[in-house]
Amino acid sequence: MKYIAGIIAAAAVIFGVVAVAQAEDIVSSGNSFVGSPFEQAAGEISNYVNPADGNGFHNVVAEDDGPDGEPLFASDLINVGQTSPLAGAQYLGPGTYHFLCTVHPGMEGDLLVTGGTPVARPKVKLSVPSQKLKKARKTGKIKVDVKAVTQASGVDLELKKGNALIGTALDLSVDKGKTRTVSIALTPPGVKAIKKGNKVTVTVDGTLPFGKPTAAKGTLR
Repeated sequence: MKYIAGIIAAAAVIFGVVAVAQAEDIVSSGNSFVGSPFEQAAGEISNYVNPADGNGFHNVVAEDDGPDGEPLFASDLINVGQTSPLAGAQYLGPGTYHFLCTVHPGMEGDLLVTGGTPVARPKVKLSVPSQKLKKARKTGKIKVDVKAVTQASGVDLELKKGNALIGTALDLSVDKGKTRTVSIALTPPGVKAIKKGNKVTVTVDGTLPFGKPTAAKGTLR
């Protein structure tokens, strides 16, 4: 669940571009969720409310994972008297989605999504543009193009030669329809890995919250 700590900030960037309606609040009482199932339309986003007369920290985390391998939706872990949106709920299509509190076993409920239109999941396309191997060796950097099909934030890139990780670029943001060229700095072992030969083939893997992982391959000569 590596994204949950920063997931609300990433969601806020997305919400600034796509208007997201507000759905029924999910409310707890003691160690249970009151009124399950809770309803929202596709494209809306629910809040989890931990009432002022509650009994400690709780959260709402989807039982099933999304295309990024993380929970389909999740709130922050919040104390009594606080409210947190369910980041990721805006991408859900019609259906019933089970959720739980990760702090208290047996504290579970369901989110019922009906009608409406889901917000498009974040998506990027990667490519390794044409570039000289000689220059990459001199600068210790390899360029990667990141094209945002939708508004994208929290994009992480891993550059590899074979199975060896030779560089990373983390927490990138790209506006919808734009292409951002990222110069990934090679690690010391990465610099060494591209020193020999007339050509070097690299692979770049990309991940982003709530979106499907993507990859691209390129050869420097």
